Amino acid sequence: MRTNAKRQDKVKIGQEEVEDVKEFVYLGATVATDGGGTEDIKNRLSKARGAFYNLTKIWRTRNIGRNTKIKLFKTLVRPVLLYGCEAWKITKSEEEKMDSFQYMCLRKILRIWWPQRISNKTISETSGVAKISEEIRRRRWNWIGHVLRKERNNDCMVAMGWQPEGKRKIGRPKTTWRRTAEQERKSAGWTSWANARRTAEDRTAWRLRVAALCAS
Repeated sequence: MRTNAKRQDKVKIGQEEVEDVKEFVYLGATVATDGGGTEDIKNRLSKARGAFYNLTKIWRTRNIGRNTKIKLFKTLVRPVLLYGCEAWKITKSEEEKMDSFQYMCLRKILRIWWPQRISNKTISETSGVAKISEEIRRRRWNWIGHVLRKERNNDCMVAMGWQPEGKRKIGRPKTTWRRTAEQERKSAGWTSWANARRTAEDRTAWRLRVAALCAS
C-alpha cells in the first residue's frame, strides 16, 4: 500500500513482485489508503447486521425476557460493530448510520413496530443502551487516556503531538481522527495535549471528564 507516495517503483522481494493494493485487512480491521475508517465501518456494519439476524429466533421468542435480550445484544452484536472503533475517523453521516442500525435492532428486540410513534430517545432510556456515537467517543477517549499516560518518547505519544511540515491544500480540511480528537479536546476544556496529559495521570478525574464529554 502506498500513501502519498511520490515514486511508483515496483517493490520486489527476491524475484517476486509485491502487489500494490488500495486496502487490506489486518487483525480483522480494514486498512485503506485514505487512513480513515469508512471502509472498515461498512465492513463492521455488514458483520454486525449478520450477527444480529443470526439471532433472529432469540429476538422473536417470548421465553426470554427483554432485559436478557438486551444483554445478549450488548454482548454479541455491539462488539462486532465497535471492534477497533477507537482508531476510526467518523463523519456525521457515518454516526447516523450506526445509530440507525442500533435503533433498528432495539425496536425489533423491544417489539416496537412502525405504526408506533416512539422516539429514539425513549428507546435509549427504555433499553438503557447508549447511542453508538457516544460509545465510540467514550472508547476513543479511554484509549487516548492510556496513550497520554505513556512515556513522552513513546511512538503513540509522539504522534499525538506531531506537526507535519509544509502547508495543506486550499479548501475545507478533511475529517481526520486527529482533527476530531482535537476538536473534542477543546470542547472538554483542554487547551493542549499537555493539559490533557496532566488530567490523565489521575484516572478518577479522567473518567469523570470523559463521562462529561460523552454526555455532552
